[in-house]
Formats: sequence, C-alpha cells, structure tokens
Amino acid sequence: MSKERAPDDESVGTDYRADRPVGRDYESETGADDEREIETEGGDDTSLLDRRGYLKMAGVAAATVATVSTGGAAAGGTTRHGIEFDRVLDAVDDLGLDPSGNDPVNDRLEDALSDGTLVRFPQGEYSFDGVVEIDADRVGVLGDGDVRFVPPTGYSGFLFNYDPVPDDVLIENVDVDMRADDTTTGIRLRCRNHFHIQDVEFLGRGLTDNSGQVSAFLLGITSESGRGVLRDAVAKKGSRIDGYARGNGRIGVWVGWSNKGTVRIEGCDFREFGNNGTYTSRTPGQVEIVDCYFLNNNAANVRIGGEGSYIENCTVEIDFEKYTGPALGDISTGFGMRGIHIDQGVQLEGAESIPAGAEVRDCELVGADAPNGIAMINLSPQGRSVRVENTRVRVDIDDMWAVRRGRPGVIPWREWQRTPPKPHWIRMENVSITGSASGREAIRLVEADDSIVRNCCVHQTGSSRDGVNFVDSSGGVVEDSTVDVTGREVTLENSTASSSSITKDGSCPFPNPEAASTDSTDDTESTGTEDSADGSTSTAPDGTQELVVDGSQTTDRLTYTFTVDGSVEPGPRANASDEIDGTTVSGQVEGGIDSFWVSGEFTDFQVDGNPEVRLDGETVDPSELVVSETTDSTSDSTDGTGSTDGTTDDGDSTGDTDSTSDTDSTVDEAKLVIDGGVTSDRVEYTFAVDGSVEPGARANGSDVIDGSTVTGHVEGGIDSFIVTGSFTDFQLGGDIPVRLDGETVDPSELVDSTGDDSTGDGSTGDDTMSDGSATETTKERKLVVDGSGTSDRVEYAFVMDGSVEPGPRANGSDVIDGSTVTGHVEGGIDSFLVTGAFTDFQLDGDIPVRLDGETVEPSELGVEPARTVEVDGSQTDDPLAYTFTVDGSVTAGDGATDADVTDGTVTGRAEGDTSAYAVTGAFTNFQVESDLVVRVDGEPVDPSTLNGGHDLPHELVVDGDGAEASYLVETTGSVAKRDGGWGAEASDAATGGVASGTVAEDRDTFGFSGDVTRLRIDGDASLTFRR
Repeated sequence: MSKERAPDDESVGTDYRADRPVGRDYESETGADDEREIETEGGDDTSLLDRRGYLKMAGVAAATVATVSTGGAAAGGTTRHGIEFDRVLDAVDDLGLDPSGNDPVNDRLEDALSDGTLVRFPQGEYSFDGVVEIDADRVGVLGDGDVRFVPPTGYSGFLFNYDPVPDDVLIENVDVDMRADDTTTGIRLRCRNHFHIQDVEFLGRGLTDNSGQVSAFLLGITSESGRGVLRDAVAKKGSRIDGYARGNGRIGVWVGWSNKGTVRIEGCDFREFGNNGTYTSRTPGQVEIVDCYFLNNNAANVRIGGEGSYIENCTVEIDFEKYTGPALGDISTGFGMRGIHIDQGVQLEGAESIPAGAEVRDCELVGADAPNGIAMINLSPQGRSVRVENTRVRVDIDDMWAVRRGRPGVIPWREWQRTPPKPHWIRMENVSITGSASGREAIRLVEADDSIVRNCCVHQTGSSRDGVNFVDSSGGVVEDSTVDVTGREVTLENSTASSSSITKDGSCPFPNPEAASTDSTDDTESTGTEDSADGSTSTAPDGTQELVVDGSQTTDRLTYTFTVDGSVEPGPRANASDEIDGTTVSGQVEGGIDSFWVSGEFTDFQVDGNPEVRLDGETVDPSELVVSETTDSTSDSTDGTGSTDGTTDDGDSTGDTDSTSDTDSTVDEAKLVIDGGVTSDRVEYTFAVDGSVEPGARANGSDVIDGSTVTGHVEGGIDSFIVTGSFTDFQLGGDIPVRLDGETVDPSELVDSTGDDSTGDGSTGDDTMSDGSATETTKERKLVVDGSGTSDRVEYAFVMDGSVEPGPRANGSDVIDGSTVTGHVEGGIDSFLVTGAFTDFQLDGDIPVRLDGETVEPSELGVEPARTVEVDGSQTDDPLAYTFTVDGSVTAGDGATDADVTDGTVTGRAEGDTSAYAVTGAFTNFQVESDLVVRVDGEPVDPSTLNGGHDLPHELVVDGDGAEASYLVETTGSVAKRDGGWGAEASDAATGGVASGTVAEDRDTFGFSGDVTRLRIDGDASLTFRR
C-alpha cells in the first residue's frame, strides 16, 4: 500500500514523541499553600456501563449485519457515523483472515485498508503480531458480534497507529484483549478533520510504563474545524493506581498540543490508570467529556483546559475500597488523587496561552477513601478560570478540598511557563458539597480575584472543617448559600469579599455515584447532550424506589422479568432493549446494569442467573420481593434487612370484611398499618391494646409483641398488625401515616380517654376532680421522656416531693430510688406515673418531655443545679486559648485558677491539660481554638452551640497572627462588640452597621444582624463570620 502522500502541514507536532513521557506532571507545587505536593501538569474485565447492552447494541448489531454484510463478495459502499465508504470487505471471506487467532492479520489488513475501505470482522479472535499503520482516508474496522483483537504476549506498543495523518477513520465494536503477561497496547489516531471510535473495550491491565506507546487512546484533530468522537470506550483495569512512573505511566486518553480541533469523549468508563484517566488539558483545541464514569485514576480522573472545553453529566469517584489492582508500592512521590483538574498551561515554550473558560456542569463527584486526596475540583497554578454549575460533591477524605484554586504561578520543572494571565477565578452556582472530611476547608480560593459562590450548599460534618476560605483575593462574593460546617463558615486572609443571605439551615443533596447513562444520538455535530432515547430519567418520580439489576460481575447474558401493581418507569441505567409493557418489565444485562423507578408491590419477579438486585440501594432476594396475595397470616415479604422495602402501598390483601370507617378506639379485628415509606428516617413506635395483637403481612422480625403491647420501628418501610379491643397507649416518634383498616388516623386520638390517665378516684382526666377542685400536685400524672426522634443516648434525672411509679414504657435500666429517678433513652421512650411537685429535673439533650400529654420545658419543672464544664486540651501540647460567659455564676474547679474567672466570664489557656468549672445560668458566649474538647457534665458538646441567643444573632471573629493587621466589615444591619474574654477592645469601633479595628496576637469578636456586604483584611489575619 502507498506511503507516498505527504502529511498535511497542520499534522506536524511533537507531543507524541516516544522518547519522552507525555504526562510528566508530578513535580513540586509550592505556590498555593507553601506545601510541597504533587502538581498535575501533565476484579474483572466486564463493563460497568454494560458496553453492548448500554450502547443499545442489540438493535445496532442487527442493523450492522443488514447494512454491511453481503456474504463472500465485497459489498458496495455504505456510510457510518458520517464516513462514506466505497466498499465493505469481509475480513474472513474476502481477506482470508483467521478468526481463530492462530495466524496474525497485520499484513493483509494493512494492504486492504486503502482509501474508502471498511473491513467487517465476523465474530472471532484475531491475532496481531504488531502495529497496524493507517495511512489512507475513509477507512475503518468494524466488529460484527463478539470480536477480539489480541496482540502477542509480551508486546508493548500501539495496536493501531497513523502514518502519515489520515482522515475519516472508523474503529468500532472490538475488544482489545491484552490479558497475556507483560502485554500492554493502545490506539494512536490523529486525523485531519474527523475520526470516530466507538464501543472499544480494553481487557486486561496494562502494567508497562511507556505512556507515549501504550496509553489506551492518543487522539488529535489537526484542523480547527474538525471533530473526532470517542464513544462508549471502556478500560476498567487501566494500569496500576500508583503507576505514575515520572510521567511515563499509562494514560486513559491523551489529547495533546497537536490537537487543534474538537475531541468529544462520550459515554466512556476509565478506571485505575496511574497517569490520569484523561490527560486532555494541554491542547489549544477543545475537549468535551460527556456522560462518562471515572474511578480511582491517579493524578487526576479527568483534566481539561480552557475555552470550549467542558465536563458534563459525568460521575467521578475516588474510593480505594473499590480498587481491584495490585497492592500499592511507594506512594511517597508521584501519587495523589484529584477528581477534576483544570490546567491551561502551554505544552511548548513560547506558545500563546490557552484561552480561559473551562466548565464543569451537572456532575456527581465522590471522594470516599484514598491515602492522599488533594481536591475533587482543582484549578492548577497553570489554570486560569473554571465555572462549576449544578454539581454535587461529597468529600469524606480528611484534609481533602472539595474545590480549590491553587496559587497561580510557574512550575519548577518548566520555568519558561509564565504565570497564566487573568482571570484566575472559580465561579460556583448550584453546587452541593457534603461529606465527613475533617480539617482544612471545603472551598479554598488563593489569588482568585472575583470568585463567586452563589446558591450553593456546603455541609461538612468532620471536625475543624471550615467552609469558604479566601486568601490574597479581592472582589469575592458568597451569597444565597448554606454554609454548615464544624469550623468557620467564611474566612478571609488578606482578602476582600461580600456576602449576603448566608445560613446554616437547609439540607444539601448528596451525589449519586452511579455511572451516568447516555443514549446520545449525536455523531459529530452536536455540542450538547441529547435527551435519553428511551425516556429514562435520573430523578426519582414521587413515591417511587430505584430498582437496580446489576450484572456487572459477569460477562454472561442474564435475563429477567418482573411485574408490580403500581407503576414502572425507566431509570438512569435503563436500556432501550428492555421492554416495559404496562407494569411488566422484561430485559437483560450482559456485563452491565439496568435500573427502573417502581412503585407498589412486586407481584412477580424471575431472573435467569445470579445478578445482584438492589431496591433503593439495599441488596434484596428477588424471590422475597413478591408479596403474597392470600391472607394476613402469610409471612411478610421483606428483604431481610428490616422494614426497608420503601413502598407506600399497604400491600396486604387480607380479605377482611369487618373494617371500620372511623377512628373509634374500640375495634373488632382490624388491620393496623404504620407506613414509613414516605421517609428514609428511622421512626420508633409503640402501642398497647386491651384486646389482642397478631403480626400482619408486613410485620417485621425486629418488632416485639409482648402480650398486647407492641414496640417496633420503620425505616423507609411498612409494618402491619391485626388488632382487637381498645388502644390504651399509642406513641409515634415521627410524622408518618397510620392507617386502621385503610383509613388514615391520628394515633393520639386512638387512645381511649378513660385509659392510662384515669386514676379511679373521681378524676375527670383534665386535672380537676369531679367537684371542680384542683389536684395539680396530688393527682397521679403521666410523665413521658421521648427519645424516639433521635438515635443519640440522652441521660435524664428528676426528683419529686411526692411519689414515682414506673409507667407502661418504663425500662428495666431506669432506677427509681424513692422519689428520685435516673435513666436514659436511646431512640426510645420512657414513662412514669408521678404525684407531687418536681424539685429537680435534668435532661442532657433536646428531646420532648410530656406531662399528661402536654409538652413541657424540663428546666421549668425543677431547680437548676450547677453544671460542670471541662475544657480538655490533653490531646496536644500546643497552647490553645478559650473563653466563655454565663449569665449566672462560675467557680474554678480542678485544673483551673481563680485568675481565669472574672464575674461570669472565663478566659483561659489549655496546654496539654484539662480545666474544670462549676457554672449556673445560661451560656451567652463560648469560643475555643481548634482541637480543644469541651464537655458539659461529662458529655462532649460543640462549643458553637453554647453561644446563647443575642439581639444581634450573627458573629464576626477577627484573629490576629502576630503582626498588626487592620480590618473593616460593613453590614446591612447593626454591629456591636461582644462581651467576654475575646470581645472587641476599646480602640476597635462598632458604629451603625460597620465594625473596624486592628488585631495582632489577639482576637476581636462582634455581633451583627443583616447581611455582610463588604469584608476587608489588610495584613496577616483571618476573618470569620458565624450564623
């Protein structure tokens, strides 16, 4: 075949040279935080995305055969993905290639790939003895069925390469099987205007370090108007996660400096690459990454550059619990995990800077577990700007940022790379950040002028976790957002910013780490995403649960069918080949996953094989999902995990004929249903009747029936019972429906008014005797301590000047010593019958207390005793300061001195020890430096919850760091100095809505109302506001 055609001028580039690594990015980064950390400049083999099922190949394969197969003779022309072929050759019948894998195909295949030729490979295994070079236009290889290309054992090099730059090249529907020892290969394809690679899966793990030769895909388009597509490619065992190899490690997709056009990466699945999942940032062209899944790729899972490049509707996970590769080696260098990395640095000295403007939108990012997590969204020192919208981030890895702007600057090993020109901002809108990460802050913005955090929700529960941190930045904005963290909400270090409408209230949505589904029909033109071809939706319709049929653990085809008596809709992982006929579904998985939104009960469920079936995330046995249609005496069809089936329909076909239509508390045999399907919260309940109780069709093994008293809970599911007689007690620890023979009832109205509270002595039950005289202290009353709304252990103690008897919910662990009671609740309820007045009542938690059905304030029932406050710094030798104020009294105790106490204010310092104080009254202020533990009466508490109420509900805190620094804060409301040990000094000002002053080694605190409109720090200090 001809090698004479000269390469196009635009094809010349040096980014693919085999004698140097294409991704050397782990060198020192010192600019951002004075830390020397890495800088990213640079199982089984089945597919999570069900490659052929997920790509709708059941229909496509049939269409392929009809379109391109003509038997033994060469077929006429055809067009696929915008590429016009003059002829279609059969690899076996026309070219004589061996489908059994014994004879290599290279020579005859290369000769056949002349201009306008598509070679169709029938099902089989085809052996390669080296690289196939493509030098012609409008050529392609197309697999028909299960087609595998197998390089020789020990081979390290390209499977396909170009020479010179061709155009209109197709590679489709083949597996690259490199499971032999010491075998690693890849596909290198750079075209002038167009290529299309689809449905290619790499089988096996590539352990050879030579990124320029063995990365899975090395791609480029040399024309600015050109467009190449990589669709539905899979590599689940990329290399080894610690295989950075000083930039020589294997990459999932490389798009480098020679790319001038657009490369679209769509519907792909890349995992466990040691040198980036996609290294697609250093290119003057554009890269679109859409509907993809990335897991545990070292350096960065995904990286893009500047204007026109974006990441959309992708899922990125960092979770070493899911790592399937070899044990980690030395990770002291060249190792660090990022989710998305933005890098707009240039590849060649003297090149023009890449335009700013990268975007991340509609993505799900999860940082669950890793030994060195850096950031889920990271803007490199060589990055310019990034816009993040409609994205959910979860970070559980300590000291890992959710979003971070590194300090703009040069890279030590490429000093000719200048600091990139502005803008240097990160702008976030509709972003949710959740998780349990401790330390550092969720969002760090360094030299990030004009950055914006708007309509965002930050809720991080780990210790000493701050919210938004501006460093050496001006013009920042934080507005209309929830910032709920254990540390400081917003901090400024030598920065200015404005804020408004910031709250700690509200809930933040969590990411759904399921891989994103795609049914896009775009070949080469669309720059956005299409609606799903099968109508699937990633948002749960009201009242439904997600059913997942997971066949990813095997490559076998597994068929299934099920029927519900409610509704079925395609879920985010539904497949076009799955058939939904009314409420009956028939489908199959072949190495992938299907999902559906369902409501109602399952009336049939059959599977062929052993896929994993999950209902709202819980693994279930399909045979146990089907609810019996006989009587209530049948066993409950639960999933064995508790009442977690989550349906909202009773599902009990009992055939009862004596149902009541009202809430009369005296019933013949009736069906009682407690429906927790409306919430995922755990809701405790208990009830008693003076008749009988039997388990219903939805009763659960964890529910306890003791005679005629029942204690149980629901957690996203339903419990049911058959009852007779009158209800003598009914307590419910949550707002969920209760139905009696199908009618929704109020549990409090079920209890007979002549029941529990009747004393038999003439009492009418309303705190008066029948002659109208008051009996407040002599009447027997029912006291209820209700802990059913929380799973926390809550201690309590009270003393009466009358009598105490155990009530129907008293617990054996509660101690009644005369008229003194000591006990605790932990997700349950205790009750007592008491007479007389309370002389003391202590409650270590915020749970309801009821007296004869009325909620009461325990502090108003008795005399408040002194409490013991301990400030514990024993976990560190560092000197840590603290201060607090009460409106009562303070007495120094063990480890404390009287010098610490002034009136009701304590100002002290812990240096590896613990100080104790006896206090009365309410806390009006409580501030501590990080790492100090505060206990009240032996129980750890969050000091920020002890600040008490103020006319000015919010708080500003300015911390000095040695040298004098000035500050100015403007608000829309009022500002006043806080009292206490860390209150603002006399020289500091609080006038109207403005606070100003100076700090050095001290701390100034102000209260304020309204919103902060301007924040400024000049010097080395930090400013925090709390709400």
